[in-house]
Amino acid sequence: MAGSPKPPRKRTNGRNGGSTAGVLAEPKFSDTQAQMLPAPAGSGTGSLIIIGGHEDKQGEKQILKEVCARVEKAKLVIATIATSHPEEVWEEYRQLFGGLGVSRLEHLHIESRADAFSTDMVSVLDGAEGVFFTGGDQLRITSRIGGAPVCERIREIFSRGGVVAGTSAGASAVSETMLVSAPSSESHRTDSLQMAPGLGLLRGVIIDQHFAERGRLGRLVGAVAQNPRLLGVGIDEDTAVIAEAQRFRVIGSGAVYVVDGMRESYTNISEEAPGEVVSVFDLRLHILSGGDQFDLEARRPSRPE
Repeated sequence: MAGSPKPPRKRTNGRNGGSTAGVLAEPKFSDTQAQMLPAPAGSGTGSLIIIGGHEDKQGEKQILKEVCARVEKAKLVIATIATSHPEEVWEEYRQLFGGLGVSRLEHLHIESRADAFSTDMVSVLDGAEGVFFTGGDQLRITSRIGGAPVCERIREIFSRGGVVAGTSAGASAVSETMLVSAPSSESHRTDSLQMAPGLGLLRGVIIDQHFAERGRLGRLVGAVAQNPRLLGVGIDEDTAVIAEAQRFRVIGSGAVYVVDGMRESYTNISEEAPGEVVSVFDLRLHILSGGDQFDLEARRPSRPE
């Protein structure tokens, strides 16, 4: 295709009829392609806090405190892109994080794809040491910011040692491939799963959340059967994995389930008629609780020494 795509035109803010906001050009193709490459161990990137949803907001608040410990006195941006009630969700987390000692909080909400190219929106992330994605619909996150300047600024924060956290839909979006929809609480069927590219901050992994509470083992197995290179990571509510330098550890009150299909010997997922129950042989399943660790490179769990 001749030439590179032009940046979007400046737009008028339809909510108040004010002046147009500046826009930034799309990232170069080489930058986007680099996101598909394996992340080297010890690459100096920051930490990911990936939460299965419904994190404790009334008691010890262990998971939220973990986010605060990494931000310290720096700025934390609350990204409500996934939700259809951004102001309510922003106010809830503003009070929670403020009560835990984070004094510099800002709200990022992207209502349309054009917003993700706005210099005003990108500037919300200036000086931030952390970004927290709230729950809702993960497709809202990827379809609105994927590959846009807002997304690239979040990547910069992460690559220079910042923290990116996400709960529920925000958890699914940080992985390389994300589950979009599939029935829960039943055996997986060949035509019931929908997946889409995620933000790719944690490569080689597909995340599912509200895991035990919504009976999602079958659909995570189905996702891994479609591409055994990917590790399936299912996270219970009020549970999180903290991923740093090709490893993660588990915190919270629930469990984390890791489905490894690398040595899968057989699946009928490409052979059966639509609607048939999926067969998969020789999967590995690891169940981790608080304090357990997992080496993403070796694909092995361990207890802390």
